[in-house]
Amino acid sequence: MKICVFVHGADAFYSKAFFEIIGKIAEYGDFEVFITGTMARTASLDVDFNVKVWNGTPSELLKALEREFDLFLLLSYSKSPESGYAFGEIVFKRSKIRKPFLQLELCNKTAVAWNCEAKIAEDLGFRIFQPMSFDNVWRENERTYRRILAVEPGEFLLVGGIVVGKVRDNEVLLVAENGEIVELRGVEIKEHGLEKLKRIYQKIDLEKIKICSLKGFKTKEAEFKGKRGTGVAFVIHSADMVYRFAGNCEGAVCIGDDTTAIAGEILFRFGTPVLGIVDGEGFYFTDQKHTF
Repeated sequence: MKICVFVHGADAFYSKAFFEIIGKIAEYGDFEVFITGTMARTASLDVDFNVKVWNGTPSELLKALEREFDLFLLLSYSKSPESGYAFGEIVFKRSKIRKPFLQLELCNKTAVAWNCEAKIAEDLGFRIFQPMSFDNVWRENERTYRRILAVEPGEFLLVGGIVVGKVRDNEVLLVAENGEIVELRGVEIKEHGLEKLKRIYQKIDLEKIKICSLKGFKTKEAEFKGKRGTGVAFVIHSADMVYRFAGNCEGAVCIGDDTTAIAGEILFRFGTPVLGIVDGEGFYFTDQKHTF
């Protein structure tokens, strides 16, 4: 049996359960480990674990690889079980795959068998759980609504990788009309973030765009993972592009508070100095330990 292991989020790599599970999965067949996202990639570097990086969305990953694998195993370590289940359901529904899709939620050691048997999960000591369906996107007339699940007051809301505000209520609702976000409920809005979002995305599809909430960017003690290259990279409001040049430049100039924080934390691992051009407005990721 060929198994595709998709790891969601940085905390999964930092957990002890990850390596225990990986060791046992080998008993069931050959497997390959995939990730999407900048922070998961950074975590895999920290724990020195080789992964395959998928540049598209998780659902696109499942769709594209369905013919190659017999089982898809999602390993998630979410800030709450509910947010993990909601993520799993979204990925499963959007991918429309027919191959077995099993989710292991590491934060509370539960498993969701979305379309298959749960024997592997039971063998690994996971409690089987069947979550309610999360109906979080709907339309009324010309407007699209999206409810953001399992958020907590004080977290930061990211739309398409851009921080657009700070959560103030237990329920957050985004409203879009004609491809533009026209309302955010339950959020202390960061106007500069919304302006950046409009510049980067001409039209926003609330159903498809990546939306998440974070408690803040937590730095980790890390060792250098590579040598400096040559030249200077220029990053404008998009930390997601950092790995295109990480280890291949001798310095980087970053525009934007959040971009500087994230890029600086990643490039520290490659011994790359970063010059950040920031205005200090809503500098959300404040746990920076490294200076350059």
